[in-house]
Amino acid sequence: MTHSEGDASLARRGKAFTVQASPFNAIKLDLALILVVGIVLLIVHERLVDDQFGQLLVVAGYGLAAMLWIVMRTRHVLKKHARAVLSGSEVGQSSLNDSE
Repeated sequence: MTHSEGDASLARRGKAFTVQASPFNAIKLDLALILVVGIVLLIVHERLVDDQFGQLLVVAGYGLAAMLWIVMRTRHVLKKHARAVLSGSEVGQSSLNDSE
């Protein structure tokens, strides 16, 4: 095998490597934004509130709110995905019943 034949066999033809879109991509984006804002909050929370208990409340409150937001969004996406799967299987079942 010559060098050019080896290069041709290794080269990708057509479409590049792709990954199927995930229904969780929006949640991943939310999580990234929440992490960035959380890091900024950790840096500046001492300037926002003077006493330690207030600082704890600010950081813990943000963490709790962020957790609830991610849980709600994830549950919403899972329900939406389950509905899509169920409606897809019902369509498949009805087409099978029609063919009988």
